[in-house]
This record gives sequence, structure tokens and C-alpha cells, in this order.
Amino acid sequence: MKIEELDECEDGADDGVSGRQIEIVRSVDAKRAIVGAGARILFYPTLLYNVLRNKIESEFRWWDQVDQFLLLGAVPFPKDVPRLKQLGVGGVITLNEPYETLVPTSLYLAHEIDHLVIPTRDYLFAPSFVDISQAVDFIHQNASSGRTTYVHCKAGRGRSTTIVLCYLVRYKHMTPIDALEYVRSRRPRVLLAPSQWKAVQEYSKRESSTIACSPSGDAVLITKADLEGYHGNYDGDTVSRRLPVAEARVFFTAHVDNGKAAKIEQVVADRNSYKVSWDHHRY
Repeated sequence: MKIEELDECEDGADDGVSGRQIEIVRSVDAKRAIVGAGARILFYPTLLYNVLRNKIESEFRWWDQVDQFLLLGAVPFPKDVPRLKQLGVGGVITLNEPYETLVPTSLYLAHEIDHLVIPTRDYLFAPSFVDISQAVDFIHQNASSGRTTYVHCKAGRGRSTTIVLCYLVRYKHMTPIDALEYVRSRRPRVLLAPSQWKAVQEYSKRESSTIACSPSGDAVLITKADLEGYHGNYDGDTVSRRLPVAEARVFFTAHVDNGKAAKIEQVVADRNSYKVSWDHHRY
């Protein structure tokens, strides 16, 4: 009888948690709907405002060069595509939703420009970690081939800046605040919503938890078997060293088929001290 009462209590607790989760989801959905409606209403008025400022104010540029192969800016018009191609752009990342996208993918492809679309709601929202990682890899792949990537949202202030900051964090080894200050020095009007700044910080934390592998990109794994045969003392010209090796864990990035990074953990030594000896005449 007591067990039945306990089960009922637990079921009730689960129902309470589920109820709260449903309310949170409904609240977020309502927020997204309200912001989405407002963004649709404000899109063309704010776009016109940006166009006028771009024509009147010389410092109000449509896009800015952030890195050697990276441009950050506002939503491009179809007439901008040939110009972007002349600038060496080989890839475009669009953070806009469909209603605020002015250039179709087909036009980019006609100019041999790859197009990555990551629809993200304006003003209060940020791309997901998966989307950020995909965009960062896209930029890096283009840069490795000597191609420039143009990252844009509507005004080139929030959503697109989120992607650019994460790229600088990963591949330029900047802290989030250093990356933000650097981008502001190139494009002063960038402005992140709290959720966008949080996304950059969380991305940085995940990246910093992974220790870089060797410069060649290959991890070097040392096991006990590798140290066998180095325990004895030898007569003659022998160089001896003691390697106090504490238990260590090596985290390194391994590239898999889908281009994503996987964190692999290996125990490379235990808490013993190994004596390594070798004949210096061999070197």
C-alpha cells in the first residue's frame, strides 16, 4: 500500500515537471512568434534606413573586412553578387530567415559561390552550437583554399557577428572579449543580444576544453609498450634521464569523415617513474 502511494506521488511529481517544461516551451514559442512578427514588420523600414545611411555616411559601410579571407556585413542585394565575386568571395553564409533573404542560392551558384543558409530569427536569438560549428568549419575550409567568406545577416551586427566571433575564437585563438573588441575595431556598429553573446561564450568554453594536438595534426600516443627496453643501465657512453610521468590524459582533436571534430581521450601513462636510457652515439 505504501509502495502504491509512493508511485502515485512520483507520478505526480513527474507530471509537475512535465507541466513546467511544457509551460517553458510554450513561453519560448510565444516569444519567438512575437519577435518574428515584429521582425517582419520592421524588416523593410530598417533595411531602407540602413541603405540611406550607407549612401550618406562614408563610415557606414555595407560590409567590412575582418580577416584576410573574411567579410562581415549586411544583407546583399542581387547587384552585389558580381562585386563579391570580384573581391574573391567563394562562400556566403546567410543568417537571415527566408523573408529577409534577397539573393537566391541559384544566383550565388551561377557565380561559383557556395551558399550556406542558417535561418536565425532576428533581434533576440542566436544560432545553435551545431549551426555555429558548421559555419565556422565552412569559413575555415574556404580560407584554407584562399577563398573569402561573406558572413551576413540583415545589418551585419548581431547574428552574423556571432559566427565571426566564434571563428576568431577557434582559429585565431582569441578570447570572446578580445574577439569582440577586434571586430568592433573593424566594424564599430556590431551589437550582440544577450543570447548571442552567451552563445559565443559557450562555444569558447567547449573549444577550450579540448587541448590542441600536435602541429602536424596527428596525435602522439605514448603507451607502456613504447617505454619497454629503456629501464636498464648501460656501460660506456650512456645518457640517462628520469622521466617522472604522472597519470595524464591527452585530449586531442581527431578529424572524422564528416569534417566534424571528435574528442578522443586516452590514458598515456600511469603514476610510475620511468628511467629512459639511450646511447647518444645513435643520435
